[in-house]
Amino acid sequence: MFSYEKLQTLNDIETAIYNYVIKHEAAVETMPIRELAKHAHVSTASVLRFAEKMGYDGYAELRFALKQDRKAKAAEFQATTYDTSVQLADFFNKVNSADFSKLIDEALAMVLKAPLVMFFGLGSGNSLAQYGARFWSNAGKIALPVYDPFQPFPQSSPLPAGTVLVVLSVSGETTETIDFVNKVRPEDVKIIAVTNSGNSTMAKLADLTIAYFMPEIKHASLNLTTQVPVVYLIELIGHRLDELNHQ
Repeated sequence: MFSYEKLQTLNDIETAIYNYVIKHEAAVETMPIRELAKHAHVSTASVLRFAEKMGYDGYAELRFALKQDRKAKAAEFQATTYDTSVQLADFFNKVNSADFSKLIDEALAMVLKAPLVMFFGLGSGNSLAQYGARFWSNAGKIALPVYDPFQPFPQSSPLPAGTVLVVLSVSGETTETIDFVNKVRPEDVKIIAVTNSGNSTMAKLADLTIAYFMPEIKHASLNLTTQVPVVYLIELIGHRLDELNHQ
């Protein structure tokens, strides 16, 4: 119900509202605007702006749309516990858009020009970085994973100009990830950020950001946010690379 194009227009405050709404859809259906504003730590005016950006005439219409959307999902998915298929179906609806296709085209162009591609991530992102590097190498574009966030880059041996670094980070706020990106940026490296939020610090540092806008699920420092969108993006670009290499 929230299109990819519209989500890209949200600022930090509106993104906070969006994150609260998608995590508590059923509650928001009957929640007064002041209560939502309180829970999301924003003003009621911000909630109204969010509703308007999402294409609704007001908060009441937004709540009605949430109710209708939940009913439609309930009819399709009869799950009693958290089911990633519900949110993934929404993700695949979002990416079926001209704006998303444009992002993929831009990423592909950057990768094709790059003399070297590196993947970087921490935690589960590190495993995905290894997978991404291998998948793109299989597709004909040599890519290397960075295993160590403290990997030095001596000035006497700079990275090739135009190197692309693909950064995989759910929050886009991990200190070690930000520090690593700041370390390689003076090397004339192009940054592609694959992250859950288009308004994160990582997104602001990147030359190109592909955000997937999934509900973030955390238990203390442990992150259980689904990474299926990341695998999809890796493989989508990988198959595009393979097609170009076999024309």
